[in-house]
Amino acid sequence: MPTIFAPEQASGRCPAIHAFDACAHEFDDRFGAWRSVAAQRRAVRRHLLRTFPAGSRLLELGGGTGDDALFLAERGRNVVLTDGSPAMVARAAEKVRAAGWRHRIETRELALEQLGEVGRRWNGTPFDGAYSNFAALNCVPDLALAARGLAPLLRPGASVLLVVFGRWAVGEILIQLALGNHRVAFRRFARGDVPARLGGHKFTVRYPSLGDFRRAFVPYFRLVRTRGIGVFVPPSAAEPTISSYPRLLAGLETLDRLASVPLAFFGDHILLHFIRTSAPVESDEHRNE
Repeated sequence: MPTIFAPEQASGRCPAIHAFDACAHEFDDRFGAWRSVAAQRRAVRRHLLRTFPAGSRLLELGGGTGDDALFLAERGRNVVLTDGSPAMVARAAEKVRAAGWRHRIETRELALEQLGEVGRRWNGTPFDGAYSNFAALNCVPDLALAARGLAPLLRPGASVLLVVFGRWAVGEILIQLALGNHRVAFRRFARGDVPARLGGHKFTVRYPSLGDFRRAFVPYFRLVRTRGIGVFVPPSAAEPTISSYPRLLAGLETLDRLASVPLAFFGDHILLHFIRTSAPVESDEHRNE
């Protein structure tokens, strides 16, 4: 696979990137053993395989340490993994080399906010699709900017699967209330920046509504379906306790498969399936006229 992005360092890295940089060395050990995370990841991967056939050339946004890219490469997909965190990208590159998939996976340091810079100079073959798992888009303050940057990189008709935080996550609310974290229990209803912490490092996230995402991606993308991820499977706030009950989790995972459509909005995450329209992307100069 040819190199399409020149390596570049993100200037003025945001606090979220600092937080993920700091925990990159322990990220897999910390989250990889959690059965609830694995169950939600399996649900996402089923949709990735159904949506993107073997041979597809895909762009991953916020790819972290590369688990999903490796999964897809092993099944015949080609992936360019991007992430704003240098340490996460370095970890992903190590895993790709160790697994022997460098011919199918590229790793590039690229924040979602930088997609527009790539789009303005992109003149290669568009990607067949793009995806982002586990709420990378919730760290982006300007969704419309990200959508406008992504659009030129995809062919018309290409699918984009975005897994974002659900705002009405009943499991999160119940668990946080049980833990006595009343303020945290309802944080997803807040508008604007919400404080978050990872490995002792503070940053902020946002919880846009479905309407916010739909409006931000128009006219370059059209939302065609939604799926709940973690409707019954609990969020990571239930860890590590819930991992001690694998049979219970297996039952909840079965319920999730049945409820992912009718109860999508109550999921810990929601999978948004967009289709790239044929709308051309206007230059910034033309948009400001």
